Amino acid sequence: MKSVCSALGVARSDLHVRHHRCGDWQDGRRGRMPAQDEALLADLRRHIADLPSYGYRRAGALLNRERRSQGQGALNHKRIYGVMARHQLLLPKAPKRRHSSRVHNGQVSVPMSNMRWCSDGFEIKCDSGETVTAI
Repeated sequence: MKSVCSALGVARSDLHVRHHRCGDWQDGRRGRMPAQDEALLADLRRHIADLPSYGYRRAGALLNRERRSQGQGALNHKRIYGVMARHQLLLPKAPKRRHSSRVHNGQVSVPMSNMRWCSDGFEIKCDSGETVTAI
């Protein structure tokens, strides 16, 4: 058995579990009934109808809050992500930010010893992709 497992590249423990399963065993991750997803999809659409900028985490939090108040169990965020992804309800991914060309070596210079350094500046990201820095 050991040589067969090593030739196939599988663990012996996995083969043992598969061999001793019941004949009617089904993987719980597969074959989910569409009716369950349709009910979940309707609830998700109701929650994101007011604010379509809600992502799957926030929509899931609202849905789970409602489900808990009704005495139902909470849903996993991965399940919510999967349903929203299958029905194109996810927000577009944020564009990658350009890195500054300024070299930062980790040292901050101050005028004299034992003096703290701080900054009162902030940055605002514009719709055009530019960053405005205010000092």
